[in-house]
Amino acid sequence: MVTKNFRFGELETKALFVLEKAETSLITSVELAKMLKISKNRANKLAWQLVRKKRLLRIRRGTYLFAPLKAGPQGHWSEEAFALLSQVMKDKPYYISFRTAMNYYGFTEQIPWVAQVVVPQRRRSFEAVGTKYAFIKVDKLGEWQEENIAGKSVKMATIEQLIIDCLNHPEYGGGLEEIAKALWNARNELDWRKLRNLASKSKDVVRRRLGYLLEVLKLPSFKIKGKLTGWRWFDSSGVKIPKGKSAKWRLLLNLTKKELTKWKEIR
Repeated sequence: MVTKNFRFGELETKALFVLEKAETSLITSVELAKMLKISKNRANKLAWQLVRKKRLLRIRRGTYLFAPLKAGPQGHWSEEAFALLSQVMKDKPYYISFRTAMNYYGFTEQIPWVAQVVVPQRRRSFEAVGTKYAFIKVDKLGEWQEENIAGKSVKMATIEQLIIDCLNHPEYGGGLEEIAKALWNARNELDWRKLRNLASKSKDVVRRRLGYLLEVLKLPSFKIKGKLTGWRWFDSSGVKIPKGKSAKWRLLLNLTKKELTKWKEIR
């Protein structure tokens, strides 16, 4: 891998120092012009130059993300990758969920390079500071809580909502094996009443998957009111070849119990 060494001009260097002192990671060309007391046209050209040299990332027209010098030549940093969402999204509704939240809460050892952000409206994904920001549209946002990350308030799915989200979309949670492990690791932190309440308001297949998982893991049971009709795939993100059935939960099992809990054997 070839790393380019960029040289910065006098105005570029001044801009970087000014941005380092600013308390925001997002900057517009208009704000940049005011900070440096230059024309808007010159600020636009300066921003374009800093984009080429990987110190600014274009988020949308006229709006950029600043990569601090401490982030290194590739513009990478760690916790700030989450923290900048509070500025990118501003007052827009969102929360972080799926494998990203699983790792944040310590329910999985896998370190995702994708920040999975749940939103009620479509947004274009982008990459910055070594992280891809993937926006996952849902009809209605679930429960979230404020987390302080790198000095910024970031919206993170509650542990109970995280489990529900993953059961609803196993493809974003790493599949049912990884979700089963997260559910087991979260067992002492879960509010079981809240989890059951969220499940009761969720899709039929979510309740089925949760009920079956709780039985396999020997965790507090979950009951479904009424008679189940039809069959659903247990792990919709996996290969759809049935290896068994659960008559109780009316699930086509494309994962055996041994496959679902093999992570227990290596602990």
